[in-house]
Amino acid sequence: MSRIGSTGSLGLTVQRELPGTPEEAFDAYTDPGRLRVWLSALGPEEGAVLTSVDLRVGGRWEARFRPNPQTLVHDVQTYREIDRPHRLVTDLVAESSVGGETMPTLETRIVMTFAATETGTLVTVEQSGFPATEMRDFFETTVWPAGLDRIAEFLASG
Repeated sequence: MSRIGSTGSLGLTVQRELPGTPEEAFDAYTDPGRLRVWLSALGPEEGAVLTSVDLRVGGRWEARFRPNPQTLVHDVQTYREIDRPHRLVTDLVAESSVGGETMPTLETRIVMTFAATETGTLVTVEQSGFPATEMRDFFETTVWPAGLDRIAEFLASG
């Protein structure tokens, strides 16, 4: 479900129920070893996943990876709010290149919540600050669904 944020910037909301507890889902998203396993659809080796996490307000999550053979991504998220295992707020700066061509830098805010359900954890992602509808739609229909699918697979595998 897309929406325009209160500041007039383009935003999105994506929800997905994941297996496991809020603690397990939160840790899958914030622990560098777990991130390395699920972050790239190509896997940690072929996806060339490098990640580090300084999980504190003002700290950063940084990752370099290949979501596909043609694309290289460098994401830096700065933690603005941490309420383990319920809520994370980060500011994202994402740089990427596709086929060697540098893409425009993306700067957005991400708010994630993790709520226990009877069968797992409902993860809600709200991301705002997209510069264009096409970019927002790509994150809403491709980036977040695929990432949340990989986290679900990771959690289900134990």
